[in-house]
Amino acid sequence: MAAGGVTTFDGLLLAGLVASLGGDVMLMGPAKLFVPGLVCFLLAHLAYIALFRIGVGLFPRRGALAATLLIGAAMYAFLWQGGLPVALRAPVAAYVVVIACMAAQAIGRAAVLRHTDPAARWVAVGACVFMVSDSLLATNRFVTPLPLAALWVLATYYIAQILIVRHARPAIRV
Repeated sequence: MAAGGVTTFDGLLLAGLVASLGGDVMLMGPAKLFVPGLVCFLLAHLAYIALFRIGVGLFPRRGALAATLLIGAAMYAFLWQGGLPVALRAPVAAYVVVIACMAAQAIGRAAVLRHTDPAARWVAVGACVFMVSDSLLATNRFVTPLPLAALWVLATYYIAQILIVRHARPAIRV
């Protein structure tokens, strides 16, 4: 426990949510706030990686890491070919790596905890849905307009956050 009764778990979860809120606010603003919004979400994913690391270590399933990084690389190549602006290539690349790592950490955690904390699989689903949400947002913004994009982006984003928040707390062992 830290000062005031806030645990590391609570602090990391709150940091992820606050950084996500900052990203939401930035992305609702003018286009010049896109990179600061991206940085906010990158920080949120770093907080989630640290959160999902508790009790299982960093990237406990290397196959999950390889798979999510491969998916991220494919998405990045798609965005690049679709017209990702030169000024955004490096920030988007960094973001893709971090969100892929966040999903890999959640998947690895679910694999390690499959018998002791079955709710961890829902966190992994949430992390993967977060990747879907960001892929929809990026496709709509940089490649081609998607029908009902705002609906799909927001629906997947909120589903992802709800799954993470609802299921991330480790099961109480008796």
